Amino acid sequence: MKRNFPYFFKLSTINILLAVIYIGLFVYLLLQPPIYSPDTSSYVYTYIYRSPGYSVFLWALQVVFGEFFDILAVAIQLVFGFVAINILASKIRAVLKMNLLSYLLLLGILTFPYFAPLWIGNNVCSEGLAYPLFLFLVVYIFDFLFIEKNSKILYLSIVLVFLTLTRGQFIILIPIVIFLYILKERKNILRRPKIFHLLVLLILPFIIQTLDRTYHKIVHDIYVSTPFTFVNAITLPFFVSKEKDIEKIKDADQRALFFITYHDIDSLGLLSSKIEGNSKAEYETFYKYFPTICNAIYHKKGMAYFADRSRLPNMKAVWPEEAAKGMMPALIKNNFEKYIILLFEGIFKGFYGIVPFLIAFLLFLYSLTKTIRKWSVENGVILTGTVFIVSNAFLVAFAAIPILRYMIYNYFFVLLIVIILFRKLKRKT
Repeated sequence: MKRNFPYFFKLSTINILLAVIYIGLFVYLLLQPPIYSPDTSSYVYTYIYRSPGYSVFLWALQVVFGEFFDILAVAIQLVFGFVAINILASKIRAVLKMNLLSYLLLLGILTFPYFAPLWIGNNVCSEGLAYPLFLFLVVYIFDFLFIEKNSKILYLSIVLVFLTLTRGQFIILIPIVIFLYILKERKNILRRPKIFHLLVLLILPFIIQTLDRTYHKIVHDIYVSTPFTFVNAITLPFFVSKEKDIEKIKDADQRALFFITYHDIDSLGLLSSKIEGNSKAEYETFYKYFPTICNAIYHKKGMAYFADRSRLPNMKAVWPEEAAKGMMPALIKNNFEKYIILLFEGIFKGFYGIVPFLIAFLLFLYSLTKTIRKWSVENGVILTGTVFIVSNAFLVAFAAIPILRYMIYNYFFVLLIVIILFRKLKRKT
């Protein structure tokens, strides 16, 4: 009986050559020492402010392989990543009918994060799993939205759960996928099985929250979501804050933390009001000293402030998160204009300038208009790519700073959009 193998398993000159290249890359990268970044220890020792996915991964490897766990982590990350790259590239090539040159360019872009300066395969950090999980998610999005493989909703949902439990920032992808699905199926969304697929997507945040909280209850004895989102997000509101903002904060602990944090930031000259120059100069200072304001001042001082409040030692990391969540609305409201200006400076920095941002945003509006009229593969891919790129830039600027390792996930969409737009122009000429 004849079997139809996926494209990436078929023997051809290009696939054999790619297999040889990736085996060579795997051996070369595996011979490099594992990289321990500043975040590594917090995953190795399962700190409460780290999401469970990567911490559980490293814990399991330590249990099975002992002191060699880091080498095994790198090996798994490399294999997982290269498999994900080849499956996604082959899927996109088939859907968009890409030529060989475009296909090779796509492979190059997808492989870029495994080399300097990121080295995500060798880095014992969550991106080593999050990046290939994201690529697999895009594979199933293509299956689900563009190839009409409705059964892939299960795989898509499973990958979304694992991805979000590995890096919490990807929770934003759930409403995005829901939005795209409703847009595509808007005429039939209330019919079976469309409504079932929608319900599956809608319950994912509750499943993820329950799994996240259950993990922390088992490991840290506290039923709580991973506490670090608002600790990061309040950094920009602190940077633009004024001393009199304390008057708008009612909670005593929040007032005390604001007082401590504000005066530490002020003493270092790291308030926006102390920076000479325009908003771009202010944001460059914020970008450079974000770890100082967030980690060394607010988070460290916050944990010290709450250190003796509970018999549960990990509560000292939970309460600063809750305090940040409580203070943040007042700080943003009191300094709204400055906050918005610097937020957009962060977004523009993530796009390497205002022009690329405007192009991406206009392409989003263009593809949204087109897909509202009629869903098609080409316009759907442009819409998916632009909404992923723009939403990630907004989220990163809101919750942190646009460093490369937060931005790399969607770079390959730029190539796809360029290819599709070139085809559209070619058909019109």
